[in-house]
Amino acid sequence: MKVAFYLENRAIPDVDLSRPSLGNPGCGGAEYMLSAIPSYLAAEEEKTGCRLLVLANHVDRLPGNVANRRVTDVLAAASKAKEEGCDVFVYRPRRHLEIELLELIERLRLPTVARFSITPTGPYLRALAESAHVKAVVCVGREQHDLAWDTPVWPKLTCITNGFDVDGFRLANPPAREPGLVVYLGALVPQKGFHLLARAWPRILRRHPEARLAVIGTGALYGTATLGPWGVAASEYEAQIAPHLAGPDGQPHPSVSFLGKLGLEKKEWLHRASVGVPNPSGQTENCPGSAVELQACGTAVVSVARYGLLDTVRHGETGLLGRTQGDLVDNICSLLDDPARAEALGQNGVAFVREAFDIGAINADWHDLFDRLVRGAPPRAYFLKPNLHRHSKGLILVNRFLQMTLGRVVAWPSVVSMKSCIAGLPVLKSMIALRSR
Repeated sequence: MKVAFYLENRAIPDVDLSRPSLGNPGCGGAEYMLSAIPSYLAAEEEKTGCRLLVLANHVDRLPGNVANRRVTDVLAAASKAKEEGCDVFVYRPRRHLEIELLELIERLRLPTVARFSITPTGPYLRALAESAHVKAVVCVGREQHDLAWDTPVWPKLTCITNGFDVDGFRLANPPAREPGLVVYLGALVPQKGFHLLARAWPRILRRHPEARLAVIGTGALYGTATLGPWGVAASEYEAQIAPHLAGPDGQPHPSVSFLGKLGLEKKEWLHRASVGVPNPSGQTENCPGSAVELQACGTAVVSVARYGLLDTVRHGETGLLGRTQGDLVDNICSLLDDPARAEALGQNGVAFVREAFDIGAINADWHDLFDRLVRGAPPRAYFLKPNLHRHSKGLILVNRFLQMTLGRVVAWPSVVSMKSCIAGLPVLKSMIALRSR
């Protein structure tokens, strides 16, 4: 069996992806994982007989144990996979419909796996469902899987989470934990929720004047951006966060340090932190690597009980997940109040990451998927997680059966798409805005 993965690394030519076991070197999680997964699988090639190929825009800094070829874009990657005689082609769908690619896959008769880093829009999901040669749709987290469970793509839906090498990532001689140090890890863009932590910080300082906030990330991680006066985020976004984090001179408050984009040197900060905060909004998170990395370093995590955080953090065991701005403040302060509890949660996090993101188990899931596709069998199916009270899953459970029946004859909507349409109505948008104040 021969499998090709397409890695779009056009925007990050200088990022060294050659040693994935050491962790994300400072790029988006999707790009990192599409270099890491084939490298992890290739390590078992002698045992499995599965040959791996990476098709990328830049090939100079990729893992040395995987064959690679340079391609210009995803269309060229699909054509190259066919030319190389690949049995399966794996790519990352963007949010909006890529009709030219799907048409090419059909013409090439190329068995394809769509691996979601984000969940595409409804029209894209329907097109994936209708494609004869898109054989499987892989979600990277169970929460993401559950929200897609009542979409037209349900017969092709499966879930394979991201693997993580704890021993490769952790420092051999980590620095001591620093009391009062809170570390945010993530891009400084609205969808990563840093503004929520910025708003909370003055309240945290009132309760813990000795607390310090170290911010790892930049507003330019996903491309170019016109940065604001502080040089940390796009001008409009920086204007949202600066009033909450500014000192008397208009510069960042002495308790706040913006560290910018860090590569593997971020590990020092993750080990030193008393509390780690990944995306406190939960938006766009399906398998947040920031939460996994913090826990792998033995750091307790505080964030929100939404989306992929529910898969990657165990509330009360490896961290604290809340629902409101007040919860964010209280949970951070409670761990600063009780360093022993924070340390215990952090140590639980190391064990949790070893268990939940074990590379060997994740490799087995990928090999099982490839074997099923070659045999013409459907991908492994999953039921909903037991937390039916989250994210309208009770409605999704009911709507799944309507999708399986009525959806065969009409374009039946998912619960997520119905909620999006309702939220777009002007009157309801005003009601939601009032409720959130």
